[in-house]
This record gives sequence, structure tokens and C-alpha cells, in this order.
Amino acid sequence: MTPRHAALLACLWPLLAWAQPVLGTPPRHAPPTLAEVPNAQAITQRIWAPGIDDGYVPQGVAWAGGRLYLSAYRSTDPAVGQGPCRVFQIDPAHGATLGWLDMPPGCGHAGGLVALDERTLVLGDTRRLYRIDLIAAFGPQADAARAITATVGLRGALKASSIAFDGQRLLLATHAAQPTQALAHWLPLAVLDTHNGSDIDESAATDRIALPTKVQGTAFDSTGALWLSTSDSRHGLLARSDPPGQAPTARHAMVIGMEGLAFDAQGALWSVSEAGSLRWQRWGVHFPVLFRIDPARLQD
Repeated sequence: MTPRHAALLACLWPLLAWAQPVLGTPPRHAPPTLAEVPNAQAITQRIWAPGIDDGYVPQGVAWAGGRLYLSAYRSTDPAVGQGPCRVFQIDPAHGATLGWLDMPPGCGHAGGLVALDERTLVLGDTRRLYRIDLIAAFGPQADAARAITATVGLRGALKASSIAFDGQRLLLATHAAQPTQALAHWLPLAVLDTHNGSDIDESAATDRIALPTKVQGTAFDSTGALWLSTSDSRHGLLARSDPPGQAPTARHAMVIGMEGLAFDAQGALWSVSEAGSLRWQRWGVHFPVLFRIDPARLQD
């Protein structure tokens, strides 16, 4: 390939990638076309979020063992931010939903999801952590009764609106509109065993860091930098903080309603938007999809 051809391909690639069909099953309640969104040139793959027609609102995203996982809660009422929770397993290559796990009745929002390894997830439900065994949840002999291997309640300043894992510790982030309340607490992974079945508060945390307001998703990249999504019904933003807790060193406009974050094995960043779910269909933006971001293609 000549340098001229390579340059031409680099220019055309964003258009070619965006022209690819959205994988998975489109929801029946809305047109199959998606809204135009900022930084579309960085989005290399899109998958319809499962459960939209059943009223599920997409929240957390995780990557484990070559599969995508999405946490969601069911609500169609803008005034109700709680409902039955479900974790979906998705084939990223074809967009097919491979199965789901219905969470215990105590789960109400399912805002955060993170993989500890190829067979273990932790779901953050604002005031509760659940550890999930993926083999028991989605394996050949799936058994939902055995899938939840630990449950830890959160009190005081501890909230898991979103959750990240740096390889050793959990980072529990609080979604807050006020800067003084926008914090994240470092939590030893061992608390899932030492406090299984009981509650903890901020005294169990080893440290805390400041966050931007309205954080919806958090994920660490391979360098240890913390990526954050912030959003509401009018804006969406992806930021990178290095080191974690410092003011973001990069900010990128994104789709409104952007939620959880997760890096895949190739270093691409996955997210999802709740814009276009039945609860938020009046926002006027239809983008209820999981989408894969190439960080190198992001623009300010």
C-alpha cells in the first residue's frame, strides 16, 4: 500500500466504519435509525442494547472472556429510577444476546459492572455489591441460585453508582450533581469475602479521590489512567484522568445518556447509552446501543 493510499484509507475509515450495520436485534418501539452523535469517527462497532422493548434501561458494561456484559434495570417511568435488575451476556462479534441473569429482588438500579477476571463480575447497585460467578450464571449448567457468590451492603458515604477495578482494588464512584459529593472510594477486594452478608461504610475504604460531577461510568486503561463518562439528558462527555483523581487531561464530547465503560482485550473502550430506552424516549435522541470506541480516533 502506498502512503497516498494509506492516507486515503485513514480518511475514509470513519465513514466506512459508521456505514457498518448495527448488530443485534433492533427494538420494535422506535425507528431502526440512530441519531448522529459527537465523535462518531471513533465509534467502530455498534450493537443494539438487549431488553429495550421489555423496559430495561442500560447501565453498566463489562468485558470478560471475550464476551460483553450489560447490567440494566426495568422502568418505563421517568419518575422511577428503580426496578428489577438483569445482567445480559452478549457476543461482541455478532451482537447476539447469549443469555441473562436476573438479579435478586434487592437489586434496583444496577448502575455499575466490572470484571475481576474471566469468570467473575462485580455488580454495583448504589448501596450494594454483588459478586457474580459467570460459569454458574451462564455456563452449560447455569444455576442462578449459585451465581451470586457474595453480597455486601454499602452505607454512609460509600456508593457504587459505577465501579472500576485496577487489578488489585475496587473503585466505587458516587454519581453526584454537587462537586463536594462527587467522590470515589478505594475498597480492598477482600471485603467481598470478609464482609459477605454484612454492611460496610467509608471506614472500610483505604482512600478516596475527587471526581467530576454526574459520573456514570469508570474504567482503567492498561496504563492505569482512569476513564470517566459523565452524562445527562443534554450532554455526554468522555474524560481521561491520569493519575486518577486529578483534573482530566483529555475531554471528548459524546452521546447524551452515556453510561458504563469497559476496555476489551484489544484496548478498545466499550460503552452504552440509555438514550432511546423506554424510560427516556422523550429525550429526542435515539441511541440505545453498546458501542466500541477507538481511543486513538477521539477528538476534543
